[in-house]
Amino acid sequence: MDKFEHLKNRYADSLKDEAVYFEKMKEPDGAYFYIGPLEYTNIDYALYQMYIEHDYKKARASFYKAAWIAAYMSDTYDRRVMDNGMLEISFAMFSDNKALIERYSRLINKINNDTSMPYQYSNCIQNILAENWDKLDWNIHCLTRFVKMKQFAMYAGIIDILNGFKAKDEELIRKGLEDFIATAKKRNKDFLGIHKFFSVDTAGFCKLAWIKGYEIDLKSPMVPAELMPIEPLEYYPEYDFLKEG
Repeated sequence: MDKFEHLKNRYADSLKDEAVYFEKMKEPDGAYFYIGPLEYTNIDYALYQMYIEHDYKKARASFYKAAWIAAYMSDTYDRRVMDNGMLEISFAMFSDNKALIERYSRLINKINNDTSMPYQYSNCIQNILAENWDKLDWNIHCLTRFVKMKQFAMYAGIIDILNGFKAKDEELIRKGLEDFIATAKKRNKDFLGIHKFFSVDTAGFCKLAWIKGYEIDLKSPMVPAELMPIEPLEYYPEYDFLKEG
């Protein structure tokens, strides 16, 4: 079975799962256990909308719901988000929802493993969004140490990316992104299977470049060009339980 047939099957399963989760939420402690998985359900939807329906407006709405659920779980149950890598903050950026992106620029858990690679990976995006350049220096310092380690060598392009944002140097950002594409297969193995279609972290940093005014076209299927332009939706559908979130 190829990845597209597998995606169609996952989409059908996710439609069924979503209905089950809504029922399970009514049980004692059901919200705690069954709201979170809707994040992954919506990623299945987003991939299906991108690669089967070729509808990027729908995909933006699904990324919005996925990222909003993660933020809700962080705020309500202190679920670890910001020291767990950059999937969710990338989903927020892909949504083009300004309020959600701003929310992610400030999102923090009660306790963060702030010297870990996953935290540095997401926190550097927060600092670029907020233009906290002094704090970005700390990210660059920490990540420079990490990428010298063998297990993180495939992340080395991030240093040029971050220095490029700080220096407002589009070509340096591009160079770092191109290095990221070259090592994406070694780096991207997410449990959601997104890596079979595109590189979330490369696309996330490229989207960040667009948000900051650098319209970089990497001309690679690893970075979906249709997701890069800033195109907020007129309406973002929400789950009822998120409307107060």
